[in-house]
Amino acid sequence: MRVLLRLTTEALDTRNSDRPIDFHRRLPGYRETPIVEAPRLAELLGVAKIFVKDETSRFGLPSFKILGASWATYAALRERLEPMPDGPLSFERLQAWASPLCPLTLIAATDGNHGRAVARVARWFGLNARIFVPSFVSFARCQAIEAEGAELRIIDGVYDASVDAALEAAQGANSLLISDTARGASDIIPQLVTAGYTTAFAEIEQQLAESGDNRIDAVSVQAGVGGLASASTSWARLTRRGRSPHVIVVEPETAACVMTALAAGEPVGVSASDISAMSVLQCGTISLTAFVNLQAGVSCCLAIEDSWAATAVSELRSCNVRTGLSGAAGMAGLLAAFGGPFAGPVREHLGLLSDARLLVIATESATASECAQDAESLSEGQMYLTAAL
Repeated sequence: MRVLLRLTTEALDTRNSDRPIDFHRRLPGYRETPIVEAPRLAELLGVAKIFVKDETSRFGLPSFKILGASWATYAALRERLEPMPDGPLSFERLQAWASPLCPLTLIAATDGNHGRAVARVARWFGLNARIFVPSFVSFARCQAIEAEGAELRIIDGVYDASVDAALEAAQGANSLLISDTARGASDIIPQLVTAGYTTAFAEIEQQLAESGDNRIDAVSVQAGVGGLASASTSWARLTRRGRSPHVIVVEPETAACVMTALAAGEPVGVSASDISAMSVLQCGTISLTAFVNLQAGVSCCLAIEDSWAATAVSELRSCNVRTGLSGAAGMAGLLAAFGGPFAGPVREHLGLLSDARLLVIATESATASECAQDAESLSEGQMYLTAAL
């Protein structure tokens, strides 16, 4: 386990008039995902409350990722087409609106959820999809992408190799790259993907307000390339300006590209060649469009072992959140922060006392492969946590 404690700086307000949640609410199948309390976990960590935003199901997919893929695709198509008519949307209306661009292929690189989301969105708009995945992605995740009607390309090597392959393929005619990671600081599509994730935080803001006490002292969020972490930082630093919670970013020990970049002060990468059970977070290079926001707004980075994630999966079941190792990484970070070898310095740096109110995001449902990994590593994580606390 590694920890990086940081001081934040003034956040730049880069928001525009677009509200992705207004688009998402028009789509068929939109439902606000729940936010639940986790009293057992709060007692375990010695804090007042822990809230869990349950993103294990969005539009029939097992992850929040479709929020980014759908908004980025719509916003990119909007630049080429007439404005979308007002009112509720159906798939027939989406396909009729996008039909002047056919044949068009959406292209993406993924280690699981983003690619499946892009493939689903392509179906919504009547488009084709070609998804590039690194060879370590599980057979079940690959099958799920192909079941959406996408063409699947498996690339030998790490996640970044699939990103390179997707970038090259997108140079062809009649293609549109829907990438959730940026190789250039001015890349627009990854910024749109991150903007799509803000729907979850817009819902959180309303849900907390309805609870009667909307104070949050820290939000713990997992990071692959940093898109969701960037969205959470914008929420914490801009939407909640003047009452900003600390942002804690959690990554696998073997693929801590955000921690490495923030420690270096520049977007350097890591190899990410060692397999982590938190497979969808196994990324070697931070998204350049996320870097500036994370550099300004992240208070703490944690690089954790898989055993913490296995424990978090088990503990989250106490509040009926059924997530997998990657989806539980935000909660795993809190368990490691409060129960690991750096608990004292972390709590002191963040000022988290017994009255603290914490937020985590459960980002995906459990897959069959992750359930098997739970069984292998759970006992080690439980023993470590019990001893530490």
